Formats: sequence, C-alpha cells, structure tokens
Amino acid sequence: MLTLTKDRALALALLLIVAVMWIESGDIRPPTSWQPYGSALFPRILLVLIGLLSLTILVRSLLVTVPERAGTKQLLQEWFQKRRIIVAIFFLFGLYTALLPLVGYIVATIGFLVASLALLMGINTRRKWVINLTLSFTLTLVIFVIFRHGLNVWLP
Repeated sequence: MLTLTKDRALALALLLIVAVMWIESGDIRPPTSWQPYGSALFPRILLVLIGLLSLTILVRSLLVTVPERAGTKQLLQEWFQKRRIIVAIFFLFGLYTALLPLVGYIVATIGFLVASLALLMGINTRRKWVINLTLSFTLTLVIFVIFRHGLNVWLP
C-alpha cells in the first residue's frame, strides 16, 4: 500500500506550488519591443528547476519501501506530543494577531513574548522569570521606540 511519507508530501506540495506559480506567472507583463524575452522568463526557469527537483524527490520516495507504521490515532498523538510547544506558539501567535488591534502593540506584544518565552524556556526558576520579563519588556519597548521615532511608523 502506498503511504504518504514526508518526502512524498513535500514533493506533492512543491509540485502544487509550482503549478500555481506557473499559472500566476502568466500575469507578468509580456516583453516589450526591445526585450527579447519577457520578465516571466527567469521565474519560469526557476519554476521548471524546482518542478524537476520535486519530481526527483517524488520518484525517489516511490522507489523506497516504507515499513508499516502504527495506527493513525497513535501517530497523531505522537506527532502532537513531539510538537506541542510549536502548536502552542502558533496558537499564541494567532491570539496575538487577534488582540493586536484591540489592545495595541505594547500590551499584545508583551503578553505574546512573556507567554512564548515561558513555553520555550520553561518558568521553573525565579531567574528564568526575571530573564523572561526583562527580555519581553525591553524588546517590546525598544522596537516600539525604533519604529515610532526612528522610522516614523505608527504601530497599532
């Protein structure tokens, strides 16, 4: 039975992206009278190269036999156990983007950084709490000052 491995999934995803990008490259302006080739030539060369490499990955992955694995539920549990911090950070980032227009840059960013660093570093000692809070407040304020006064960009 043919199973979906990482290599096959990567190859199929890249081939899909290449197909979409190829179609979208049709919207690139055609060559003018003094240009021998249009602006779409270089992106299409890269797309062909990426497509060929993706096909190579796909063919190689089909030639290798994959051993039988555990059930889907067990695989999902193992996957979630290994990546629970990453999933939590993605959730925090989604929450951050939702709260950013409501509470503003400073409050949302400090909350996001404190929670993210707590997940990444762990918060089992007082020293880690001090580092976490210091980094979160300092980075947020430094970036705010740089954007507001140095680059003259208003943050929400």
